[in-house]
Amino acid sequence: MVRKILTPEGLFIYDRNTGLCLFTSDMQSKSWMKPLFAQVALTDRCNLSCWFCYNQSSPDSGSEWELGSLKRLIDFLDSWGVLGVSFGGGEPFLYPHLAEVARYAWERTGLDVTVTTNGLAASEAKIAEVEPFVSEVRVSVLSVGSLACLRKFMGRRFDVGVNLLLFRGGAGMLNKLVEGALKLGVDDFLINSFLAVGRGKPYAGMEPEDVDFIELAEIIRRHSEKAVFKVSTRVAEALKGRVERFIPFEGEAGGRIIAVTADGKVKLSSLSEEAVSFNDVEEISQVYCTLVQKMAFR
Repeated sequence: MVRKILTPEGLFIYDRNTGLCLFTSDMQSKSWMKPLFAQVALTDRCNLSCWFCYNQSSPDSGSEWELGSLKRLIDFLDSWGVLGVSFGGGEPFLYPHLAEVARYAWERTGLDVTVTTNGLAASEAKIAEVEPFVSEVRVSVLSVGSLACLRKFMGRRFDVGVNLLLFRGGAGMLNKLVEGALKLGVDDFLINSFLAVGRGKPYAGMEPEDVDFIELAEIIRRHSEKAVFKVSTRVAEALKGRVERFIPFEGEAGGRIIAVTADGKVKLSSLSEEAVSFNDVEEISQVYCTLVQKMAFR
């Protein structure tokens, strides 16, 4: 099913069946009327309790979507006409209905379906359950030791990408993770920079400095012939004039993405601190437009 979204940046055209994505800046709208993709946190529960977690997820976190309400959300996103939905958390493989909602979205809608996971809680059996109903799984990797978990996602019908987080003084580790993933056959990287929000709020001193972005630019240049690098808006701004071989990926501002939390709130990205509650999924489009307008006047 081919989907089209007209935005202030241009016209996006996407075919889920082939993976073909086209963009032209010749046609533009005056404002964002809908996002390209929706990030949906299925649960706040996670097998980890990372000090830097923007969502403050932990094994004891309680909020998660009721199955019927989640299906109504998926139906709304489909009727709204966004290109796809990314299921995350918390840890989505701890959500008891992950396979069912992935299948529902894939078979009952025209939405592209992806999953973002830390990879550690995903058993071979659980991965096999979702395999027919997702186009991509993105694994957040934070240590050399956790690279091994990528193997259980490889060789399946979906694409595999790695999400990386740049900390102050952390470019060297990030380079090791890129090189390790490449050796395993993964060549798609999404890089964000640590932002002191959520549980990480007390650690503003860990946000990257200019020297970290200089080192990141060198890493991208070094591996650009073998890998695809996507970066958040903040990283893209920091890399301007230093390296051109990356794909800007919307972060905390703009309108490309909408994030829906496990407790029923809307944000302009998972890292945004401003969140607006909704009672009915039909309210989401108006909440989104309001948030985009507020961002435009800041």
